[in-house]
Amino acid sequence: MVTPREQPSASSSTDRRDDPRVPANESLVRTAERELFDALVKQSAPGLGMYSRPSPEDRAAFGHAVDAICREAHRLDLRAEELVIAIKKAWAQLAAVRTTRLADRDGDALREIVSTSIELFFESREGVEGRGAQ
Repeated sequence: MVTPREQPSASSSTDRRDDPRVPANESLVRTAERELFDALVKQSAPGLGMYSRPSPEDRAAFGHAVDAICREAHRLDLRAEELVIAIKKAWAQLAAVRTTRLADRDGDALREIVSTSIELFFESREGVEGRGAQ
């Protein structure tokens, strides 16, 4: 007798590979990782033992990354949820760089990146849809 624990799950890895969105999601994670890495290496070195506010240049570097990530998400026709997941996956892959470049700002930086990405994603989607209707 097969117990519920032994039954195969409804979404096996085979099902996941058959999902046409998987390659697009993986592509967005790679783009996000590359763009966020570039932004992280441009961050000002953190002060010793003190929380430091991001400089205008620090914010601009992340802004550029967010813009590129959102453009790629639109190009791949992904949903906002997929955008956020890709950003968080990429962010997790960059733990070593984040530690040296952000220190205490790490959590604040991720929150800012995610909220800015969501705003830009919907603003740019509305702009694209609005132009297509004209």
